[in-house]
Amino acid sequence: MRMLRSLALGGAALLAVGGARAEVTVSFFEPGRYTDANLATDRPVGADAPALQALRRQFERLGRRLPPGRSLRIEILDVDLAGRFEPWRVQAPNLRVMTGATWPRLRLRYVLEGEGRVLARGEEDVTDRTYLDRGGSIRSGDRLPYEERMLEDWFAWRIARVGSGT
Repeated sequence: MRMLRSLALGGAALLAVGGARAEVTVSFFEPGRYTDANLATDRPVGADAPALQALRRQFERLGRRLPPGRSLRIEILDVDLAGRFEPWRVQAPNLRVMTGATWPRLRLRYVLEGEGRVLARGEEDVTDRTYLDRGGSIRSGDRLPYEERMLEDWFAWRIARVGSGT
């Protein structure tokens, strides 16, 4: 009986800790006006666009690194994905061509809260002008590999240092 009670209390404690996870919310401000948020030339851009959903998932993954009780709100104001379409390429009209002049850029506004107070807030352009020069491999299944690496760096520099409480 004592063992069952210990297991029940331990399970309740795990649920309490799990329930206090960091919360990340991502919203898209007027996605139809974004500079370039398409993975294909023939798709309209709305909040459900595949590129925007990939960005949402990336922010949610990054948010798991925050300690329990933190809240991160991100409003994406503009997106300009790495590369550009060259529709005159008849064989591959949806191919994104990467050059040194077509780096990824996100304009965003964020608020990080914890312990009942604002820990960090800002509005900024997140860019990676050296995205083609960076080492490391890119998996073929990655939808937005350059943007994901850029956001990893931004999150580590701007959010995780403040959000970890250290």
